[in-house]
Amino acid sequence: MVIRKPLNVLVCLAIATTVALVSSAWGYNGSDTAVLPGIQGDALSADPVGQPTRQQPTRVIRPVQTQSTPSATRRSYGTRRSYGAPPAYGPPPSYGPPPTWQPSVQAPRYAACPPQGCPAPIPRAPGPFGSNPLFPPLLGLLSPFGLNYMGPCDAYLPRAQCKQFHVNIKGWRAKLNASTMLWGTNFIGGEGTELDLHNNLGLRRYECRYEVEARYNIRENWGLRFSFMPLNYRENHVPANGFFFGQAFYPAAVPILTKWDRYIYRYNLVYDWHRSKTAVSSLFLGANIYDDKLSISNVIQSRSRSQGFALVSAGGSIERIIRPVKRATASLKCEWSIQFLNAYVGWDGYAAWRISVPMECGRFGYLEAGWRWIVLERDEPSNVDKTSLDGLMATAGLVF
Repeated sequence: MVIRKPLNVLVCLAIATTVALVSSAWGYNGSDTAVLPGIQGDALSADPVGQPTRQQPTRVIRPVQTQSTPSATRRSYGTRRSYGAPPAYGPPPSYGPPPTWQPSVQAPRYAACPPQGCPAPIPRAPGPFGSNPLFPPLLGLLSPFGLNYMGPCDAYLPRAQCKQFHVNIKGWRAKLNASTMLWGTNFIGGEGTELDLHNNLGLRRYECRYEVEARYNIRENWGLRFSFMPLNYRENHVPANGFFFGQAFYPAAVPILTKWDRYIYRYNLVYDWHRSKTAVSSLFLGANIYDDKLSISNVIQSRSRSQGFALVSAGGSIERIIRPVKRATASLKCEWSIQFLNAYVGWDGYAAWRISVPMECGRFGYLEAGWRWIVLERDEPSNVDKTSLDGLMATAGLVF
C-alpha cells in the first residue's frame, strides 16, 4: 500500500501533463506561429500568415497518451496524421479581391442580390405624355419617344440629305375671309370707299388654290428653298351700292367685272439647327415678293391698282415623329413665319400630319393633310390692303 499510492500519483500527473500539451496543440488558431511549427491542420492551412517557412516537410509523432486503469496498464493511441508543407519553390499564393458579380440576361427577377448589391434598375420609357404627367410638354411632342400612344417608337424620320432635291405641290381650299381694299379718293379728294372683296365686289368665298415648292440642300443641314403661289379670282357682280375706286365712281345696279391676281414668290435660306432620329427643326430667313393687281371695270370705265412689293420673311418649322405605320412613318409638321416691310405686316403658317414612305437609294415620298392660313395687312389713308385666307390643305412631295 505504501508503494502503490506514490505510483498512482505519478501516473495521474503524467496524464494531466499530456492532456494539457495535446489540448494546446489541437487548439491552435493561427495566431501563434511559434508553437509546434510542423503541425498543419485545417485552421493553419487556411491562414496564409501562419504558413511555415521550412522547406522540408516535417513529420510529427503524436505523443503517446497513457491512462490509469485499475490494473495500472497503459494504452497507446498511435501516431497522428501530418500534412505536408507547401512546395519549396515558386512564389507564394496570391489572394486577390473576390470576383465581381455580373448580371445575367437569363437570371430570374426573384434571384437574390450578390454581396456587392443589386445593379441599378433600368429606367423605364416615359408615358404617353412625357415624364411629368401634371405638365405634359406639348402633349408629348418633345418627349424622346414622340406621342408614344402604343410604346416607344423605333422608326427613323426621313429627311433630305446633302445634294438632294425636295419638291412638293400643295392643294389648298382657301376661304376668303373679311378682306378689304381701299384705293384712291372721292371726287373732292376725301377718303375713298373701303370695299369688302366678298360682299361689295362679289368674289367667291371658297376657291381651290395651289403652291409649288422646291428645295436643294447645299449641305447636310443647309438648303435653298423657293415657292410660288398664285391667287386668281374672276367674278361678275351687280353692286347694291355705289362706291369709289381709283378716283372713279361705280354706280349701283351696274354690272361690274372684278379681277384679282396676286402672285407670291418666296426665297428662303433654310438651316436645320436640330436633326435627330425622331425630329427635325429648322430656321429660315428670306424675302417674299408680291405681284398684286386688282381691276374693276364696267361698261363705262375701268380702273386697276397694280403694285409690287417685297417683304422680309423669317420663321421656323418643326417636324416630330409620332409612330411607324408598317413601312411608312407618321409625323407632325408645323411651320410659321412673319413678314414685314413697306408698311406691310403679315404672318402665315400651317400644321399638317405627314406620312412618309421610303423608297430606294435614300429617296422617299410623303403625303400631308392639315390646315393653312395667310394674313397680310397694310393700312394707309388712301391705300388699304387687308387679306386673310385659311382652309384645308393637302400636299404630295418627293425627295430624291
